Amino acid sequence: MTEPAASSRPARTHRSGHVIVCGVGHLGMRTIDELRSRDEQVVAIGPDDEAAEELSGRGVLLVVGDPRLPRVLREADAMTASVIVLTGGDDHANLDASLAASELNPNLRIVMRLFDQEVGAHITELFADAIALSSSALAAPGFVSAAIDGETGNRFHVAGRVLSSRRSGDPTLAALSIPIARLGPDRTVEILPGPGATGPDLILVDVMDERTAASLTTAAPASEPRPPAQRVPGRPAAGFRTRVTSPDHRFLKFGAILVGLAAASAIYFDVVVGLSPLDALSYAITLLTGAALPVDISTVTDRVPLRVYAIFLSLIGAALVAIVYAFITDALIRSRLLQTLGRRTVPGGIRDHVIVAGLGAIGFRVALGIAARGVRVVVVELSDEGQFVSAARAAGMPVVIGDARHREILGELRLEHARALVVATSDDLVNLAIALNARAVRPDMRVVLRLFDPDFAVRVQRGFGIRFTRSVSHLAAPAFAAAAMRSEIVATIPVGDRRIVLFARLRVPAGSALAGRLASTLDRIGAVRLLAVADPGSEVARWEIPPDEILDPDEEIVVAATRQGLGELLRLAASRATGADDRVPAKRDVAVESDEMAIPATVTDRTEFHPATEGPA
Repeated sequence: MTEPAASSRPARTHRSGHVIVCGVGHLGMRTIDELRSRDEQVVAIGPDDEAAEELSGRGVLLVVGDPRLPRVLREADAMTASVIVLTGGDDHANLDASLAASELNPNLRIVMRLFDQEVGAHITELFADAIALSSSALAAPGFVSAAIDGETGNRFHVAGRVLSSRRSGDPTLAALSIPIARLGPDRTVEILPGPGATGPDLILVDVMDERTAASLTTAAPASEPRPPAQRVPGRPAAGFRTRVTSPDHRFLKFGAILVGLAAASAIYFDVVVGLSPLDALSYAITLLTGAALPVDISTVTDRVPLRVYAIFLSLIGAALVAIVYAFITDALIRSRLLQTLGRRTVPGGIRDHVIVAGLGAIGFRVALGIAARGVRVVVVELSDEGQFVSAARAAGMPVVIGDARHREILGELRLEHARALVVATSDDLVNLAIALNARAVRPDMRVVLRLFDPDFAVRVQRGFGIRFTRSVSHLAAPAFAAAAMRSEIVATIPVGDRRIVLFARLRVPAGSALAGRLASTLDRIGAVRLLAVADPGSEVARWEIPPDEILDPDEEIVVAATRQGLGELLRLAASRATGADDRVPAKRDVAVESDEMAIPATVTDRTEFHPATEGPA
């Protein structure tokens, strides 16, 4: 690869121990904000200087160039950096940049965005200290649970247990339930209330073993029943029109016309010609189908009206019979051809399914997640050349090719009988148009909307009554930032309109402020809740923590936390023990608004307006 001539850049100081973030798209900018909220020194690498002013306001230096080039990496001080985070959407480019960075600094920790999880599983064979994350895999569970269950239903594994969220009024088989939020009728949210919190508006996480979790149904919770499919008010014939004009029913339509003509003609021959009812019906059928005449009517064939009617009936019959045969042939050939190509049409009797509009990386992950929950899924994609169309068909999903904004396509998707609609294209306005057109057909339809712009998402929620909006970068960025700081975010649980609860695993470093600390002192209402402690090297944790538990070096802790609360724990893990304080530090004056989607309060949040596009990961 030929290196372009270096462009003039402002003078800067030499950096050491910093984090390099490659990519200033939606995910990159949010990851930078997550790291800056934890006082991490960050250098960004981007393809142009469009985001330079915005990043400068956040105390971040932008290096313009391709991170695969050694010159660009040197300018970002990769030789003395501690971590490099690659957030671009191209798996090949991310892997190439990782190899280039590791050549300059073999001790560099690498956090790489990869859609292909099979390749990601072998990353540790290439690099001494690396982890591969998929933004779509991290965000998809939030879409899946919203589509199937509504506000709750998130399910994930951590430390040998299955955790599942539910409303406080829902039945449970779990022996341990932990309150993680309180969601008011006006959708106000209180994150991580005290352990003794009670009330009907709580959202809890049940901690279960695998057997108990497997015995639970995957149906929607009783607290959010799904309204039955309804006809559109004021348009009683809309559903009938859709059914009649569909390919599956046109054969029946023309067949009914053929039978009706035969019956009317039989009556005519019975009344006018005087044939018996059976002879009249037989004569009508012979004229319509062109068969030989089984009835002798030579005594009356000289009547001009009769001869004119017989000619008319023969012509109409020939046309209708040809059409019916064409439909039969088309149905047989089309069915065999679709089977040969691996395609499936939408079953006519499908009910209670979820429609996924947009078969990109996140749409494909969401469709797989819904199918894994035992719910039928139908996918619609604009182009037959889409990246994941073949993979979706191979997974047995019916894929409809067309623009989901059109009502004809929505009818083909059996929208009237669907459980929910997930709109996951890469365009905010297209997503909104699909959602509004679907709501026009089914006002009671549950819609889960992917939106990049957080302010626009709030306005959509308030203005159009669409409760569930999701941002991939909002859900995935905390995991990338945590991985850069050597911790693991197991799950990101959306609560209400703009809040999230993070479930993370952290190691207790020897000599840090966490080691030797009383475990119970980590709990702080509204910020951190200690859930479990695992011995060094153990995958199974202790979920019942004694009040006198002391954290030993190299143990792992499982916590539920806000973004800011997790940042404070990570700072404790990175700081040296002083022996003078056994409490989590008081809330610091950092420029991040807890776990809200908006990031620094002192800087205008325009990260979702950046022109860089999200890639497949």
